[in-house]
Amino acid sequence: MTLPELYKSFVKSFEDISDSPAADARILICTCLGLTQTQLALATTEEVPADKLPELDAIRTARSAGKPVAYLTGERGFYESVFKVTEDTLIPRADTETLVEEALADIVERYQDQESIRILDLCCGTGCIGISVAKVLSECFDSVSLTLADLSEKAMEVCRENAEELVTEENIDLEFVVGDLFDCTGDEPFDVILSNPPYIPSAVVPTLEKQVRFEPLMALDGGTDGLDFVRAISRGALTRLVPGGLLEMEIGYDQGPAATSILEGDGYSEVSIVKDLGDNDRVVKGYKD
Repeated sequence: MTLPELYKSFVKSFEDISDSPAADARILICTCLGLTQTQLALATTEEVPADKLPELDAIRTARSAGKPVAYLTGERGFYESVFKVTEDTLIPRADTETLVEEALADIVERYQDQESIRILDLCCGTGCIGISVAKVLSECFDSVSLTLADLSEKAMEVCRENAEELVTEENIDLEFVVGDLFDCTGDEPFDVILSNPPYIPSAVVPTLEKQVRFEPLMALDGGTDGLDFVRAISRGALTRLVPGGLLEMEIGYDQGPAATSILEGDGYSEVSIVKDLGDNDRVVKGYKD
């Protein structure tokens, strides 16, 4: 079988499961065979190595069954870095970059006169939010302290690997903690708390597209209305933020009004909703008075 024949067969296999079957095919073939996408595109008569055919067939079968590309390649690009992912972590998504960008803008504007900044990434998963924010802020502050917290020990193992690989800045101080929300984050207050918590209503989870249902349930299910963790984090952050501290959370596309009500009810000021590039509600934020 030639590479063009393999590519065409992969694309056809993925048409029923993916919105981007051609891109999926290119990524998976190139990852398996160690090719660049340019090399694959320029291939005309090159044969697929026979010893790679069983692995390629297994990858094709897994993707056709709905397994996400990121779990098959073991990585996903997010913001300015590539993060390791496993089936124990939520896959970083482009929508979540809205939270990173908004947090960076708010932090630089609000805390630019400080020499140091202390940040908590709660429900951190791969660590993509906190690590991305800290790397940029390392150029703006003398010292950046980042605490990464998650309930899952397996997710924290992945987060540690990402931090060890990606955080090379000497002025970033890292702490990794495992536990239920604020139970494990110590007593010293934070300037900023960021989180992408589970926010999908329990009844909606079984109806999600097949590939999303491969992701860990504990990273998806947000309770009856999807807002259990938003409520818990909003209340808990009040005891863990410095006066004037910033809380920002990712939310579902239709949760803006409810999330706003929660933060305002807990006494946060300047509560607002930030929309993503698709014009959907994506981030709720507010400041502790």
